[in-house]
Amino acid sequence: MMLNNLFLLAGALPHIIRKDFNKVLPKMPTNIPVIISGGGPCGLLCAVVLKKYDVPFILVERVSEEKQTADVGSGFDMAPTATRIFEHLELPNWQERLTTFKGITMMRMGSGSVVRKLMAADLPDGEASAVKRSSLQQCLKDKLGESLVSGRTVHYGASIVNHEESVNGSDSKVSVTLSTGVTLEGRCLLVCEGWKSVTRQRLLGEDKDPINFCHVAMWWGKSEISLELDNLLKTTQAEGRNFCWFLGDGGNPGNFVFAPESDGKSILWSAAQSCDTDPAQSDDLTIRGGVRGQASKDELTKICKDRCEVIRTIVADTPASAVTKVGLYDRANLDHDFTSQQGLVALLGDSAHPQTPFLGQGCNMALSDAFAVCTRLGANNKDPQKFSVQAALACMDSPTRKKFSKYVVQEARKISLLSTSPSYYGGIIMRMFMKVAPTKMIFPRVDNENRNFVNVALTECGHQPLRP
Repeated sequence: MMLNNLFLLAGALPHIIRKDFNKVLPKMPTNIPVIISGGGPCGLLCAVVLKKYDVPFILVERVSEEKQTADVGSGFDMAPTATRIFEHLELPNWQERLTTFKGITMMRMGSGSVVRKLMAADLPDGEASAVKRSSLQQCLKDKLGESLVSGRTVHYGASIVNHEESVNGSDSKVSVTLSTGVTLEGRCLLVCEGWKSVTRQRLLGEDKDPINFCHVAMWWGKSEISLELDNLLKTTQAEGRNFCWFLGDGGNPGNFVFAPESDGKSILWSAAQSCDTDPAQSDDLTIRGGVRGQASKDELTKICKDRCEVIRTIVADTPASAVTKVGLYDRANLDHDFTSQQGLVALLGDSAHPQTPFLGQGCNMALSDAFAVCTRLGANNKDPQKFSVQAALACMDSPTRKKFSKYVVQEARKISLLSTSPSYYGGIIMRMFMKVAPTKMIFPRVDNENRNFVNVALTECGHQPLRP
């Protein structure tokens, strides 16, 4: 849940793609749907954009409809490109679902003393906001409205167990088999399944795509603000609603962050620690494969026993049923293609570039992927002779997007290790850097590449770019 930070300014997206599919492959028919595997923010945004351009779709989500939007206590940083996308798509009441921060307060983990305060207006993008996962997904579902029909346009409680591509002129298609035994046919397959994507393993080969444990464990949860906690929070929220970031301090390495929700009644928090032992995993991707419950809370409570009072109180006030522990993982292979050889299957979001959350880019990149690809699929629907399905998907394999994706994953790994380092002297160096470094060095404009990627798609398809 760290705010977006640490990346490079990127140039305009080159108009070079891995293959010129418009020339070498036949056009796809427009009367069959796009199949979307995964109903998280990435998959739901795909559906919203496709609906905007009257492209039929079928969404496959392996959890039940009720669990899809359940509040699991997790949230996402929202960079400006994401909020401009929400504005462009006219998502219902999207501003009200965001929590906007006046600034960032940095503190020491042990003493709780303030290291530095930054105002959002002074950040490179001039804004800082976050959203609960459940709120974002419900907002996207509200936009889709009656277009989500169970058993027709959406299959809940199902996952894709196999797929086949057939490129044969106007009969080109993707056939998928669901875990329920249902067979679907579509013009292409968008894979938004998350970091454990089974479809990714089929495309790349499990032996060539090993999981990489990043040697960091993370806990997160949601706590109601009690009277005691409210009094403790006053020093961190003096200028208004602030995002709070605790830095490692002597015998208290790691980091702890929390963000009050817009209703003023609860906070979302996360804690991260260096970890050499691969933690237990579950199959529940709504909590990123983590494990919830008393054991997770007890372990964190023990770690936090010498930390400042506000951290101890937040953890103590959080019900065990709302505390999740998860190992942080990405993938060892960072040089693969994001589309299949025949061009009808594309990996998006965490299925393409899973990463630790320390750059705040996971959800933001996923939303940009979904918007750029599906805007191009909308152009294909309007003029299939000019825009092919394969070319729409192949934007994921543009050299700039692939370079950006690899860099983000690598930098997120580095920052996760630096910010959780158990080194006493490393903690001192980190705090001194945070205290004196120019704001632009701590929070460069990491979102530029997403903005470029999205705006190239819009302009190539004859639309106005997102507003600055």
